[in-house]
Amino acid sequence: MQDRARVKPAPAHRAIWAGFRVMMLVLMVALTLVAVASFGMYIITSQVTWAYSGTQVVPGTGGVFSDGESTSLELVAVGDVMLSRKVGRYMDEKGIGYPFALVNSLLRETDLSFANLESPIGSSGTPLPGKGIWFRARPEAVQALTGAGFDVVSVANNHALDYDTAAFLETLQLLEEAGIGYVGGGNDIRQARRPLVVEKKGIKVAFLAYSDMAEMFWSRTYPRMLRATDTSPGIAPLRLDEMMEDVAAVRPEVDVVVVSLHWGQEYMDNPTPAQREMAYRLVDAGVDLILGHHPHTLQGFEMYRNSLIAYSLGNFVFDQGQKQITQEGLLLQVKIGKLGVEQARVLPVYLPEAQPRVATGELGERILLKTQRLTGSLGGNMVIREGHGELQAKAISQATGQ
Repeated sequence: MQDRARVKPAPAHRAIWAGFRVMMLVLMVALTLVAVASFGMYIITSQVTWAYSGTQVVPGTGGVFSDGESTSLELVAVGDVMLSRKVGRYMDEKGIGYPFALVNSLLRETDLSFANLESPIGSSGTPLPGKGIWFRARPEAVQALTGAGFDVVSVANNHALDYDTAAFLETLQLLEEAGIGYVGGGNDIRQARRPLVVEKKGIKVAFLAYSDMAEMFWSRTYPRMLRATDTSPGIAPLRLDEMMEDVAAVRPEVDVVVVSLHWGQEYMDNPTPAQREMAYRLVDAGVDLILGHHPHTLQGFEMYRNSLIAYSLGNFVFDQGQKQITQEGLLLQVKIGKLGVEQARVLPVYLPEAQPRVATGELGERILLKTQRLTGSLGGNMVIREGHGELQAKAISQATGQ
C-alpha cells in the first residue's frame, strides 16, 4: 500500500497557516492559566514553579551554605510573626520596615524564606464574637513582609479569622497581590489543604500547613469555627488522616515535603507525647521537614528517619515582652537537596520591642544551650559552634557519598 504523501501548505496559504498556529498557541496558554487558577497545575518559569498561582518568587542572592555551584537550595524558617497591636504601633512610629530591619539580610539572602503569619492583614471584617484576643494588621503591613523577602507564609493558625471571613479573604488577596505564597487557608477546604509547590534550582518543594484549634468556636450565638468547609473559607485543621492523605498525594510529584504545624501547649518547653507520635506518622507518610509554632517559646529538635522536626521555633515578631521566654526564638537555616534535609543551622533570636535580631554574647549562648538541652531531651544532638547550633541529617551522607 502506497504511503500517503505529506501535504505542505501552498505559498499563498502560509501566512494563514502561521496565524492559525499563533492563535492556537495563545489559546493553549490561556487554557493553562485557567487550569492553574482552578486546579493547581504547574507553570514553569526559569526560576520558580508555583503550584496554584504561577507567581514568581524573587530569588535571594546566596546564603550561609553557598559554596559555588550548588544543587541544593537554602530555606530560612521562623516562627510566629504578628504585625498587629503594639507591633503595629511601632511600625506607625518607626516605619513599616521596623520589625525586620535587623534581620533583613538573613531573610533576603536565601533561596526561600518561610514564616507563620499570626495576624490577618486588612481593614475589613468585625471581631469574632467571644474570642477575647483579636489581631488585625493594617493593609500596609504586607509591605513589611515583602521588604523582608518572605516567599511563603502559613495562615493556618488560631488568629487567622480574628476579624472573621472578610478580613481573612482580604489577607489572602493582599498576599497574592504582593507575590507572597500562602498555605493552610483558602476559600474552601480544598484550597486550604492544597499544597504550594515551589521549584528552585531544579528541586521541587511542597509546603502544607495545618492548625490545632481550627474546630473551636467562642460564641454559642455565633459558632464560627476557623476550619474551612466545602462551602466556607477558613484554615486547614490538624487532622492526622487528612494530613497524611495530602502528603501521600503530593509526595510522588516533588523532591521535598515541608509541613507547617500550629500546635502544642503555650509557654511549655517540650512537645507532648501525642505531638511526637503525630510527627512520626507524618514522617512515615513522606514528610522531610516539620516546622512547628504556637507555644510562643522555643522547643527542641528531633531527627526521625532522616527528617527534621522543629517542634517550636518560638516567636519571631511579637509584642509579648512580659516574659523572657516569649522574647527568645530561633531562626532555622536548612540546606535542602533532592534527598531532603542535608544540613541545618540554628541561630538564636532575641526580640525586644518586637524587633528580632541575632542574639550574641552571653544571651545568645544561653539560648543555644537551652535549645541544645531541649534537643538532647528528645534524643537529638545539636553542636554549638561560633554563635550558632548545627544539626545534621543523615541525608547529607547519602547526597555526598560520605
